Amino acid sequence: MSFADAAIQVLEDIGSPLHYRKIAEIAIARNLIPTNGKSPEATLNAIIAVEIKQKGDHSRFVKINRGVFGLRKWDVTSMDSESNSTTSDPQTERRVKIPHFPTYSELRLILPIWNGRDRAQITGLRSAIMSLSGTPQNPVDWTNPDRWISERLEGENRELAEAIWTGSDRRVNPRHVYGHWLLSRIYELLEDDSGGKVVLTDAGRDFICHSLGDVEKQIDEREGLLKLLSVVAEKGGGRRGDFVPDWSDYLKRYSQFGTDSTIKDTLWRRLYNLADRELLIKTGTTYSITDAGLNYLKDSGGDEELDGGGKVQEILTLVKEQKASVRSSIKEILSTMAPTAFEYLIKQLLEAMNYQNVEVTSPTNDKGVDVVADIELGITSVREVVQVKRQQGNIQRPILDALRGCLYRFQAVRGTIITTGDFSKGTVEVAFAPGAPPITLINGEKLLDLLIEYGIGVKTKAIEVLELDADAFAQNDSYTSDLE
Repeated sequence: MSFADAAIQVLEDIGSPLHYRKIAEIAIARNLIPTNGKSPEATLNAIIAVEIKQKGDHSRFVKINRGVFGLRKWDVTSMDSESNSTTSDPQTERRVKIPHFPTYSELRLILPIWNGRDRAQITGLRSAIMSLSGTPQNPVDWTNPDRWISERLEGENRELAEAIWTGSDRRVNPRHVYGHWLLSRIYELLEDDSGGKVVLTDAGRDFICHSLGDVEKQIDEREGLLKLLSVVAEKGGGRRGDFVPDWSDYLKRYSQFGTDSTIKDTLWRRLYNLADRELLIKTGTTYSITDAGLNYLKDSGGDEELDGGGKVQEILTLVKEQKASVRSSIKEILSTMAPTAFEYLIKQLLEAMNYQNVEVTSPTNDKGVDVVADIELGITSVREVVQVKRQQGNIQRPILDALRGCLYRFQAVRGTIITTGDFSKGTVEVAFAPGAPPITLINGEKLLDLLIEYGIGVKTKAIEVLELDADAFAQNDSYTSDLE
């Protein structure tokens, strides 16, 4: 029996849609399909996906949800709204509808504030604020709601703006809630009652009460966050720009966003959302997936976005563990290096970062400066001094003040402190004090990021993972779904 026929028989016997892994499990238990392959579940999933792509509305299968399939002859339109779109041209299946995508933590704060209010009041506040937007020549500053709400609004507009600002513990600026409103309306977290007020729906209450719950997963899937999470996982992390090509391709298939600015903006806002939920971690300018993110991909069915599904997720988990092991080893080596060797390591790093004329200073009378270098800023070359500290504790402010005070001795205009430890709060607060020469602070974790990013002390090995291109098979009209 072919894989497809076996899936048909299982679905007919069960009488309801199933995840492809469950279909394969039942088919194997009944000896309907061979088990000599390494991954019969993946084969079954691929065969069903190819038939749907190839035959469209004439396929025997219909996709109900991510990884979940039913039989087309069933009345499945009421089971899940996605069933109406999965067999259509992907170009017409519109996702990623929210341009100013908010964080869910902010949305959970603002939904109860909107609940029970007149819809006209909510939309009226936005109109009132937009009428005060100013011009490029005379822009309006919206950064301080404590000030502009009382200065620019009155009546019910002021009351609602203050409720949003104070009710969110001053986290949600009433000027920037358009994305929150769009998301709550498009995904029916709020609805209009007969009296013109907006009220929370069951979906809205589920969203508020259940982090990573069903409603949140549905929004993540429809708005491309699961796809983006899988892209970060597959790449093993990277800078924002590293994800643009994959994200751009996804938007071209599923959204109406197409300009460079909207592609980058929708990407940034969703990365920020995922980092806010600790599904991604941002270290410096680099994003990487967390263990919670990998688990969420699996629990939400988002690992279907990973080519190879669960097997690839296992590989990614091992890669993540290996990276953590390498970081730990580098950290241990740095803690035992001789001070002079550490200074020359920093010299090597600065040269890799395109600094010029990098020199390690003489250990006598160096005034706390260990390395000096030139860096191009635009069309100007400036001198920078670097102090390195191989220690576990926090660097205190007097060390920063001393470095800033000796810049003139080296004709430098700025400085950097690099430590294997960290910095006190007071040191961080004055690093970029107005009117003072800037002092960049690089702590131990950031130093590890830079060493890895610029290949100092590490080597990168590529792992090649094959990806099934179902479209290539679907383009061949003579291809059948019997691919055992």
